Amino acid sequence: MGTQIGKLFSNSRQIITINALSGNKIGFDAYNTIYAFLARIRDKSTGGGYFTDSNGHVTSHLLGLFPRLAYFLVHDIHPIFIFDGKPPEFKKSEIISRKERKKNAEDKWEIAIAAGDMEEAAKYAQATSRITPEILDDTKTLLRYLGIPIVQAPSEAEAQGAILTQQGIITAMASQDYDSFLFGCPIVIRNLGVTQRRKLPNQQRFVDVETERIQLKQLLAEMQLKDRDQLILLGLLIGTDYNPKGIRGIGPKTALKLVQKYPSLDFLLSYLDAKYDLEEIFPYPLEVLLKYFRSPEVNENAEITFSNPRPARVQKFLVEERGFKPERIQRQIKSLQRIANQSTLDKFFSG
Repeated sequence: MGTQIGKLFSNSRQIITINALSGNKIGFDAYNTIYAFLARIRDKSTGGGYFTDSNGHVTSHLLGLFPRLAYFLVHDIHPIFIFDGKPPEFKKSEIISRKERKKNAEDKWEIAIAAGDMEEAAKYAQATSRITPEILDDTKTLLRYLGIPIVQAPSEAEAQGAILTQQGIITAMASQDYDSFLFGCPIVIRNLGVTQRRKLPNQQRFVDVETERIQLKQLLAEMQLKDRDQLILLGLLIGTDYNPKGIRGIGPKTALKLVQKYPSLDFLLSYLDAKYDLEEIFPYPLEVLLKYFRSPEVNENAEITFSNPRPARVQKFLVEERGFKPERIQRQIKSLQRIANQSTLDKFFSG
């Protein structure tokens, strides 16, 4: 879900071209990226089922990941994929809620399939996406053959990405969610990971989307917040993955006014305590959630190692093992070969 603070600022969004990211190391939340492709790339002829190979292996995520990652590498963008570890206790209710929504979508999808209504089934299909161990393994295999580093976070990938950005190991996190800012990520790139076109909700119409660079300092200044603590409190009032409902009746604009008026946790709690049953609206105390966003569980000594792409291994994996048609990936394979050859020459001449 993520927090909905994006409605509160506009001037902090800097529109950039893909070339502006050339030479940069960009972190990606692996699970979110995989889910996005699994949801978007579906076989309409089967009512929105996954694309699979002849052996039943899911390939929807690979169909999206491979061309997108090859595109990044050709433009000298260096992705780092960060995988979630164990979710914090605070996220339990949101995980349960997601499972319930997924089961509800699966039930409706199966009913539509049984009725032979493929168009109706496709409406529910994307909400049924699940990441299986096989999907995870195939993703990591592709990443390794492309020379893209894999980082295993002890807990939340966005928190791990934030610390890597603070340390200067990566330039920014690529994310559609704004939670990265609550974890202290200095720079977030939006509209980079999946597609440059987006379908409008409940419409058969697409709009172009532009890549945005948003900096935490500018975001705080635009919303007239003095520090990240206020931003975290703002997110908690609206709702985060750790308190999804936020406070009923308090939308983003009202929440911002409250945080500006009551800038510290103590002042804000005094106001809220007089109007609400805090134990009811916050299953976990605000001070506990604030502390978690300030100091999440991360690996502060994560090692990131890039390597040359191995086009032959990529082609063997996708064509021979996962049933891709050679002509479908030919252009990207040639681009990867040029990158690999140039990288080898660079190493040779640099000694």
